[in-house]
Amino acid sequence: MSLEQIRSVIEIIQQSTDSYMFILDLNSDIYMLAEKATKRFPFPSTMIENCTEILRKVVHPSDYEMLAVDIEKCRSGEKDSHTLEYRWIDRMERVVWISCRGTVVTGTEGHRLLIGSVTELGKKAKADNVTGLRRECRFRQNVETLLRESPQSICYLMRIGIDNFKEINEKEGIEAGDEVLRELAECIQKTVSEGVDVYRLVADEFMIVDTGAGGRQQPFVLYKNLQSAIATMAKNKEYSRFYTVSAGVLETGFSGRTVEEIMRFTEFALNEAKRGGRNQLTIFTKEAYDLYLKHLDIRKTLRQDINDNFRGFEVYYQPIVSASGYELIGAEALLRWKNEKYGNLSPAVFIPILEESGLIIPVGRFVLWEAAKTCKKWKQYIPDFHINVNLSYVQLYKSDMMKDVERCIREVGIEPEGLVLELTESGYIETNDRIKEMFKDLKAKKIDLALDDFGTGYSNMKYLKEIDVKTVKIDRSFVVQALQNDYDYNIISHIIDMVHSLGSAVCMEGIEEKEELVRMMKTKPDMIQGYYFGKPSPAKQFEEQFIRAASSL
Repeated sequence: MSLEQIRSVIEIIQQSTDSYMFILDLNSDIYMLAEKATKRFPFPSTMIENCTEILRKVVHPSDYEMLAVDIEKCRSGEKDSHTLEYRWIDRMERVVWISCRGTVVTGTEGHRLLIGSVTELGKKAKADNVTGLRRECRFRQNVETLLRESPQSICYLMRIGIDNFKEINEKEGIEAGDEVLRELAECIQKTVSEGVDVYRLVADEFMIVDTGAGGRQQPFVLYKNLQSAIATMAKNKEYSRFYTVSAGVLETGFSGRTVEEIMRFTEFALNEAKRGGRNQLTIFTKEAYDLYLKHLDIRKTLRQDINDNFRGFEVYYQPIVSASGYELIGAEALLRWKNEKYGNLSPAVFIPILEESGLIIPVGRFVLWEAAKTCKKWKQYIPDFHINVNLSYVQLYKSDMMKDVERCIREVGIEPEGLVLELTESGYIETNDRIKEMFKDLKAKKIDLALDDFGTGYSNMKYLKEIDVKTVKIDRSFVVQALQNDYDYNIISHIIDMVHSLGSAVCMEGIEEKEELVRMMKTKPDMIQGYYFGKPSPAKQFEEQFIRAASSL
């Protein structure tokens, strides 16, 4: 069969495949390929006589030598097949990963012909035509081989993610996002050593696999160099667009691991970097990962108990006394949770999980209703009694808190003055107009507000006036400082004077010893709360120990 006949057959076959069929005459250096390949790549025609020269213009410079060596082995008879993955440059000057496969056959007149096909890896999700990098599919295949054959050769894997990629896509469009991906891919490739593999994973994430082939780069050094390269690129573009990247690194424990585990570990490390404030690198540790898994399990268990009619949840109460005569005037409602698996878990552990997951909204309603019903009962003994209920920032911003409070008061049948909502200072310092209006509505409906943990956040006196709190609660940590030195003691004294000047009362928290009480009473607080007067206890115990005793006086 002549070359022309073979070429005709190839064009017929080409109609039923996405690959680009080709023939390379190894003797004459004539290259014939399908017509549609010439439309995608900068080949002058379907038949090229000076193949070596033309391929230099199409093949990526870094890959040409590898290709030339392999072709020469086919020409000399050392090999009878050709299988390579490398990069071509398309007519838009974009990098395209291809897989080239062919077989050497002997044609008429003894000509050795390499006949095969070229497939774009991007069409099989093995390569990415936006960045010119191989994709996750190829990463998995390559790392799976490394884990199986030589896990000890892996120095580390670094997973990189753009911190504000979603904003770029939403504000500037997909094309801008693609441009950022190309820029970052270029920065990464400039930063890594020769022989280091770089892949694009999902969306805005990239993976670097360092096997030490080009000399091991320290991950922190590589990351700092990448940050510098990104900053330089932004400067060269006159800061028309700016972004940062976070990174998660897995350095050890590759033996016996699967690709799925590697993906989970690197994803966790990257997310830890982003949760820690972004624009930073985090090294994976098994201890942190195990704690994360425990966190997830606690969240799952919390959800199950909430759905089972708040099983294991209970409201405890801690007494609040007047500073003038130490009479019981109120209590703070404090959430507790007991579970078969985790026992009595500290609120410092489970409450943040409730807040992160949004489960604090139904639990907050549970606490509010329990406190309201309990307060109504205890007001029969102490008419002016009130209960303070902590309000999470999640409840405030992500639920209709005003509606919940109004419905609770109506359904329970309690006077509004019986409830005081406690806000954490650091959580509420930034308020929008909707929140300020809600504070005004609460005040108008005679529902008082207290500012909890004062001294641990911004201590903004203007903020106290804006939300018009009835009570400011001085945090235990601030009290401890005041007990240790005169400077902090004088600060508390001045703060209490200023709070009083704004028409609010002061509750001193965390008083545990008589000596503490005696000293802090000189600052003239209005109320006291702390272990000295009573620890948090269940409603039944609180009633027996404090309510009935106070009502009998």
